Amino acid sequence: MFYEVQPESNQIAYKEGLKEIGSLSNLFSNSTKPYLSYRVHENMFCKYFNAENIARVDCSIDAKKGRIGIGLKTWVGNTNLQKIAEFGKLKNELDKLKGIKLLRKVAYYRNERIITTMNKFNINKVLYHVVIRNEGKMEIWECELPLIEIDKIKRLKIKDGNNTLYFSDGKHTYSFNKAKTTLYMMFNDMKRIDEFSVKIEKDPFELLNRIGTQTNGDTKVASKYIEENAAYHRTLVLRLYKIEKGKPVLPEKSGLNYWNASNQKRKRLFNEIYIPFNKKDRDRPENKGFFPSRKKTFDLEFPDGQHVSAKVCQVANKNDPNSGKAIMTNPNCVLGKWLLRDVLNLKEGTLITYDILQKKGIDTVIFTKYDEEHYAIDFTDSDTYYQKYDEE
Repeated sequence: MFYEVQPESNQIAYKEGLKEIGSLSNLFSNSTKPYLSYRVHENMFCKYFNAENIARVDCSIDAKKGRIGIGLKTWVGNTNLQKIAEFGKLKNELDKLKGIKLLRKVAYYRNERIITTMNKFNINKVLYHVVIRNEGKMEIWECELPLIEIDKIKRLKIKDGNNTLYFSDGKHTYSFNKAKTTLYMMFNDMKRIDEFSVKIEKDPFELLNRIGTQTNGDTKVASKYIEENAAYHRTLVLRLYKIEKGKPVLPEKSGLNYWNASNQKRKRLFNEIYIPFNKKDRDRPENKGFFPSRKKTFDLEFPDGQHVSAKVCQVANKNDPNSGKAIMTNPNCVLGKWLLRDVLNLKEGTLITYDILQKKGIDTVIFTKYDEEHYAIDFTDSDTYYQKYDEE
């Protein structure tokens, strides 16, 4: 697994961090079992094990180190049936299915998300790392993050209302809630790796007051740093589709299907694509100046660590020759090779539809700007787009 092969000093620092956070439980709860926010857990795990935090990206894992992907979970007590996936955007399709056909389709979509995540981040192993909180202590468990063996799915005769179906693939037990379009897995094959006691402070507010009194940080230095770096580490979210007549669609000859567009001079290559940067998003005040002008290239990092040259292309405004409505790599086929073949695992000549993106769990990208020459691209859920720009 993962935890056992990490340096002992990292394990100790991680446990001490969990202890400290757990000691403040009375800030949030009156329970005798320590409290641990999942966001805090994600940040702490990545800090002490030098892992990459990808929890806010829409995928099947929360952290990555080397070629290992880790799903992070925490819960109280021995409740082993836990949520592992939601399929809200596929509800209309799933509502048309029943029984074993429904379960196989859910399993297929779950597997597709894991495979897409592994392709995207170039990882070859995925697992769950779990912190279970019990009376006065925390326990660390790990297990594999498995693909569901679709051909071996059998429905289980467990009654839990009309909306819930239980099934097994011979290795794990799952349940699917039709109303919530949510898949759960029974974590019954985990290995307990470590445990440690946690002392919960009776009055954590007093402790925080003492810490505040003893702190002599230079707030002026901190403020200056924030001010100087305010222009960077910005994000820009772009949808891979557009809305026509109230419905999401992918154009057949542009964007991810640019390879399908006619060209009088030559036949386009199957991997020729670009990320659309439409007028609405270009005109948003918060997006102004995010990318350099069309004359300048910049370094773009893919989620798997690959770095490529990229630039803004295609004149968007004749009065502003520096503006552009497409993000391309140089050469252009690099982006298509990575996205269409490596991540989505699609055959050449496949016309990309919104339905395909939904089934793969990908429909939106997020760019992060580190400075004027360095950017990163990753995938996120379209909900991120609407939340960031405060749209319905």
